[in-house]
Amino acid sequence: MRVDMSATAIGYKMLSHTLAVLSQKQATGKLLLEQGEQQWQLYFFQGCLVYATGGAHRSRRWYRAIGQHCRNFQVDLRDLDAGELWEYQLLQRGVAASEMSLEQARAIVHTSLSEVLFALIGQSGLRREWRPSQKYFSTITSSLLLSLTEVEKVLCCTEEIWQKWKGMGLWLVDPEQAPLLKASAQLQQNRFSSNSLIALGNVFNGENTLWDIAFKKKQCVTVATRALVNYIKQGLVNFRTVPDLPSPIEQWRLAAAIAGPGRPLIACIDDSPTVCEFLEQILLPEGYRVLKIQDPMQGVGLLAKQKPALIFMDVVMPKTSGFALCNFLRKAPAFRETPIVFLTGQDSIIDRTRAKLTGASDFLSKPANPEQVLQIVDKYLKVKGDRYPLAIRPHDLLNSHQLTLANS
Repeated sequence: MRVDMSATAIGYKMLSHTLAVLSQKQATGKLLLEQGEQQWQLYFFQGCLVYATGGAHRSRRWYRAIGQHCRNFQVDLRDLDAGELWEYQLLQRGVAASEMSLEQARAIVHTSLSEVLFALIGQSGLRREWRPSQKYFSTITSSLLLSLTEVEKVLCCTEEIWQKWKGMGLWLVDPEQAPLLKASAQLQQNRFSSNSLIALGNVFNGENTLWDIAFKKKQCVTVATRALVNYIKQGLVNFRTVPDLPSPIEQWRLAAAIAGPGRPLIACIDDSPTVCEFLEQILLPEGYRVLKIQDPMQGVGLLAKQKPALIFMDVVMPKTSGFALCNFLRKAPAFRETPIVFLTGQDSIIDRTRAKLTGASDFLSKPANPEQVLQIVDKYLKVKGDRYPLAIRPHDLLNSHQLTLANS
């Protein structure tokens, strides 16, 4: 299949023609559109639109669409491909996990497409390139695909919005930019109260794009921007370029880097629950997890399953001694290198010598103070004070409620 993708003006008619050709040819692949450093991507599967994305604020667009159609959306991002079409992958997972309905997912596809088409209609010249490929689609949810008829309807509605935008004299204004009202005497003479000026300044603060403001006001972008038109014509508004927000995957990776994937697990083997609770009180606030084992014989299976990074154990315990248990663990390949520290009241030269002979890494006498415990932990786990905060849970950051736009 050949589609003419030479550099040319691509307005409404050219977009409509290109989409029609791709639909007629039942094309599968990616339509790449570029203007300077800006780039947009429209993905197709057998002539139907899969998703439209790209531009300066890909993540902001995603959060706006999620906030509009599925505000409390949450989904597990583990094993998600961070490459192309991550938005579509999230929609698929959301529908599969019943975190969003099919109607909500389709509405998100519509909203993203409309914003992308708005940006494309306003371009005077685009470089277009068609890349036929199946590689973008590991799985396809047919009920999420948009037919040519549906895409043309979105294009028609978007073109009407663009004409209103142009009619307001805003053809040179990019809704991806953030308006900032100038503080001037002229602005104060427009018969606005101080409270009204403050309210305007809070909205048009140079941090939220015009798309963001329209989302917050639950209005069409033309309606949300109308209040600015007179100020723009009077030169009372500056427009700033603002960065995109981190994608949900970037947020998750950041949280995962801070909180885990798993914080170091430390085992306490002691028949006294008080000792285990004592260690837990010291270690939990520092970001460690604690595995408490009171029955050493039954605890061997837990140790093998959980594989702690460090083990504290008592010497005197029912059924077996700490020396025997340490010797047993050292013979197992899984625990040959695991730091094992005796925490015991049996603190004689003989006890310390025997501990060394059975393979113990260190020896701490009871009652130990918190500083001694943490020194031992840092010594063997090499954390060196770089703790793992408990307050951050990666999945919390995937909630659009928490990933809000500036000054929400």
